[in-house]
Amino acid sequence: MTLSNADFASILEDKSKKIIGDIEWLEDEDHSPSVEFRAEVKSEKGWPLFIKGSYNSLAMALTYALILQTDGRIYGLNFGKGHINQSP
Repeated sequence: MTLSNADFASILEDKSKKIIGDIEWLEDEDHSPSVEFRAEVKSEKGWPLFIKGSYNSLAMALTYALILQTDGRIYGLNFGKGHINQSP
């Protein structure tokens, strides 16, 4: 399934989105110096969403990604590191 621009805008504009449960940072299962979390996101519109976060203390890099289960990562926020799509 390909997410349309209208659906993408609808997800971002939906103010009913809420993270369900507590966020628990856990050690990265790949044994990197990162900690990670994954939490379900509920909304009145019923989008199948979850959010993933990771923090690497050595690289001082923090990442959050909003994932649509049918399409993958649809929105991300990175702190502390450059990004492949970042302009100079």
